[in-house]
Amino acid sequence: MKDVLQRCQNAFMDISGQDLLFTRDFTSDELCARRKRLAERIGPDAVALIPAAPAQTGHLASQDATFYYFTGLDVLQSFLLVRGKDGHSTIFLPSRDEVEGEPGDRLGFEEGDMVKHRLAFDEARPVSQLGEALAGVRTLYLPFAETEGGGVTRFQANACARKREETEWDGVEPRHKVLMRKLNERFPAMTIMDASDIIGRLRRVKSPAEIEVLRQAGHLSALIMIESMKATRPGLCESRLEAIAKYIYAAYGNCDLGYGVIAASGKRIVNGHYHFNNSTLADGEVVLMDCGPDLRHYASDIARIWPVSGTYSDWHRQIYGFIVEYHNVLISLIKPGILAQDAYAEARARMRRDAVPRFFADGKLPEPIDRMLSGGGPYNHCVGLSVHDFVGKWRDEVIEEGMVFVVDPMAMFTDRQQYIRVEDTIVVTRDGCERLTGAAPIDLDEVEALMKVPSSIFAL
Repeated sequence: MKDVLQRCQNAFMDISGQDLLFTRDFTSDELCARRKRLAERIGPDAVALIPAAPAQTGHLASQDATFYYFTGLDVLQSFLLVRGKDGHSTIFLPSRDEVEGEPGDRLGFEEGDMVKHRLAFDEARPVSQLGEALAGVRTLYLPFAETEGGGVTRFQANACARKREETEWDGVEPRHKVLMRKLNERFPAMTIMDASDIIGRLRRVKSPAEIEVLRQAGHLSALIMIESMKATRPGLCESRLEAIAKYIYAAYGNCDLGYGVIAASGKRIVNGHYHFNNSTLADGEVVLMDCGPDLRHYASDIARIWPVSGTYSDWHRQIYGFIVEYHNVLISLIKPGILAQDAYAEARARMRRDAVPRFFADGKLPEPIDRMLSGGGPYNHCVGLSVHDFVGKWRDEVIEEGMVFVVDPMAMFTDRQQYIRVEDTIVVTRDGCERLTGAAPIDLDEVEALMKVPSSIFAL
């Protein structure tokens, strides 16, 4: 596992010479090309308006994922305007002196010329001129969605905004609805269209530069699993495993959580989004750990199960071993040009023909395993600018090179209160796929061997 640690060190440890005000991952040519593709999709008679995240409390402000995707900027309270007929893009920036108490190393329209040249915008103007630029626009494309980023997916943000709006003693209007209302009041002749599906399709296939960030995020996730396995022992609190994750994110990625760490043991693993992480690991139990970073706006997703004692029980070896094999077969079938349903059918046929006789001598499958092989979608969700990436509907369409998603077969045994699953983030390559989180062991014998090695991160 030293190679995983070395890759993390090479990728993250020296950030002393980086310009932290601009993206380190994407060239101005790539960002400009994204904006040009957006212009092509909306058509010559429309413009697209992409808002940045609003001002925020707390010490870690997070940018909206879509705004960052097109701009590479972390400046809040900004707007991007893209003209459909020629791809002309204008960045509207606030003054860096508008908000008291914010750090001085912010970009604002005072640095507009530098921003324009560094990131290939056609114009950089103050936010106060946005209304003037929108005058006369007949068709405007706008994402009908809340801010996505900082460990919050678009789906979570939209759901929370809807709940606030519908709650009797809250009733807060969602931010995107406020913006739409203000636009309609000021420009009554303007038709406002939802840009969400267009943007989702643009974000679906990742560029080589995006894949490299996702690869680094995968290294971080794998390292967390490796060190957590080595640190596990009876009597340890689940919170110590969460602490390992947070330490690795900070020390090796200079980043934070992409979503809440799940470090569940015993009967608590049946809660798919368990987050208390406050129970003591007991001999005879297993740990289900699931985590991923928010690494320079990109996420990863991984899940593993391992025994607290260091040795899988016969039952877990049979059930988890079967699901691990199904997981590997599913991964082996991924390639461009296929439909997910076809891969599922082939994987299920192989498992019933080859694996069932080896794992279940009488040929009788437990009902949860039979159900797993009969339905569900192990190619679960896309990953990118958030852990549940905002890429539109994709599961019934052809898999493309450059798509990034998770392989996540699972089975729930309610009678035993066991939720058994294994998850990796993969990227589709020219002739197959790469497991971005694959450095974390998945073979049961390898996991047991690893757990005999002391942790190199924490002396617990």
